[in-house]
Amino acid sequence: MANTALVAVGAVMLAAGAGVAGYGLTRPTGTTGGLTPEASSAMSSAVAGLDGDIKAARAKVDERAKTLATFQQVKAGLSADAATVNDMYKAGALAFKPDTGEVIELGQIPNGKPPITLLLQPENAMRSSYAGKPGSYVELMGDHVLVTDVQSVTPADHADQLSGYVMVSQQLDLSPALAALDKAHVAGSLEIAGKSRAIGTPSPGAETQAMPLASTPGAQLVVAMPPKTTAGSATPLVAGGGGLGGLGAILLVVGLVTGKRSREQAVVPPQAPQGTGLTPAQFGAAATQLQGNAATAAPLTMPSSADQSGPIMAVNLRPGAIIGRWEIIKRLGSGGMADVYLARARGEAGFAKQVAIKVMHPHLARNERAVEHFLDEARLAAQISHPNVVQIQDLGKIGEDYVIVMEYVDGIDLERLLASARAAQRPVPIDVGLGILARICDGLEAAHRATTGDGRPMNLVHRDVKAANVLVSRQGTVKVVDFGIAKAASQSHMTVAGETKGTPSMMAPEQRVGEQVDVRADVYSTAAVAYEIVTGHNVNLDVAALAHLGIENWPHLPAPTTQRAQLPAELDSIIIGALAFERERRPPTCAALGAAFEGVMKRYNLAASDKDIARWVSSEIDRLAA
Repeated sequence: MANTALVAVGAVMLAAGAGVAGYGLTRPTGTTGGLTPEASSAMSSAVAGLDGDIKAARAKVDERAKTLATFQQVKAGLSADAATVNDMYKAGALAFKPDTGEVIELGQIPNGKPPITLLLQPENAMRSSYAGKPGSYVELMGDHVLVTDVQSVTPADHADQLSGYVMVSQQLDLSPALAALDKAHVAGSLEIAGKSRAIGTPSPGAETQAMPLASTPGAQLVVAMPPKTTAGSATPLVAGGGGLGGLGAILLVVGLVTGKRSREQAVVPPQAPQGTGLTPAQFGAAATQLQGNAATAAPLTMPSSADQSGPIMAVNLRPGAIIGRWEIIKRLGSGGMADVYLARARGEAGFAKQVAIKVMHPHLARNERAVEHFLDEARLAAQISHPNVVQIQDLGKIGEDYVIVMEYVDGIDLERLLASARAAQRPVPIDVGLGILARICDGLEAAHRATTGDGRPMNLVHRDVKAANVLVSRQGTVKVVDFGIAKAASQSHMTVAGETKGTPSMMAPEQRVGEQVDVRADVYSTAAVAYEIVTGHNVNLDVAALAHLGIENWPHLPAPTTQRAQLPAELDSIIIGALAFERERRPPTCAALGAAFEGVMKRYNLAASDKDIARWVSSEIDRLAA
């Protein structure tokens, strides 16, 4: 072994020496400066996050103010005095209440006089300076941004003597973005509408760089650039690199000489570990096997054949490759984070079982945060034991590749089934559609109620419920899959404040704008899937893309029964209610949503067994294959 070590160390030192010397010869010797990559990333992230939040808030307050301006109770109140309007609000005659971070103000403007505030909710809340001035505004107030929309309203009475207004504001907390900038040592200021909020302490006379906020004309983040420094001489680097490389060359020669003598003495063939079921030819130079979250591994080897030989890495897996105790059958698909393969698990006495193996893309394996996301998917899903959730069987690392071994579902994802039915204008049978939805709700409810090993609630939220993440087997079983971006109190990584992950077209509004989410975000997304199933139409509920939020008329989708007359009428209120913009107006849990679907099934005798679902799935798969 000594000769191998000398060769390895010598090669490393030779390469390192050459690299150091090369850098010394080629690096610039003038002045350097500018933001560090960390600071530049923090700056871009802060601008993008704030810009997106402002866009979403402007759309929300605009639609909210327009909606309130149409309420007859509001028009009636604007004709009264402040005491009367407050009594109307307390008695519930004004049927609205502010969302979290929202401020609602009603006021009147007597002819030729300043505006008079009649109602402010919450009381003593941060108040915009644009009361009574119709328009959309963005103000900087300390560590907050206040986004405001003011709508003119004609009072129900005395319209010849006064006018009225509705003003809706949304507070955006700057603290997370400012903390990230401070951590990255970014100094400068945030400037909005003539006001400025300092960030850090810029160096005197420092040059500045401005990044505008597209959502708000004139708003920008101004950053002080670090002072320029002069690069040192290249001579020390060249000399040091040369010395290191010379020593490496000596060790490399010594290692090769001693290695020749060792090879003349003996050659010991590799042995496969007991219990793997692999022959020496299949095994190669070392074992590859999962051991919990760690692994002792070597490059994968193909079974010996005339055209398949030599080591391969997991990213190049082909039919017949061996990975641990699994033999690859075929590649099932690829996603943004991993490739998925169908494999056969081999055991004693001819035992064989098919599994699905998810292999993380190699370039992501070098990203610590991406690896934590990948591992958390398996850790979280492994805590859920339910027939409507795909089961995790193993997790580990093979060589440089991270893998998740999962239950294999012999079927197809719901998205492709719906696309096939939609293209052929074949509506999903109502009983089958409701049966699938009830099972999705059951699986998600099990996930939401999952606990850790010591019995503590995990508070798990899937966050990416969509038809593509529901598998339906030929046997009629329905499985929720892909907890890759799920959130739980126990997970090892934390999402960056304001970060948005998931599928925007199916995403709850609070998730789309980067707010904290709970199980009602999954309720919302499940309702979006329900709309697609029962109507046969795709939905796009991306609030940022639509830039068109509201309360009374959200989600801007026609009632399901207007798209398909045969549907039970109750589905209109169930599905549209679960798609409410305000999470408080949705069913509190997936169990409650599932119970609503089951109630419709019982009322109209629409029960669907696994066999009923299986017949529909098989017929659609056969049509796809034709």
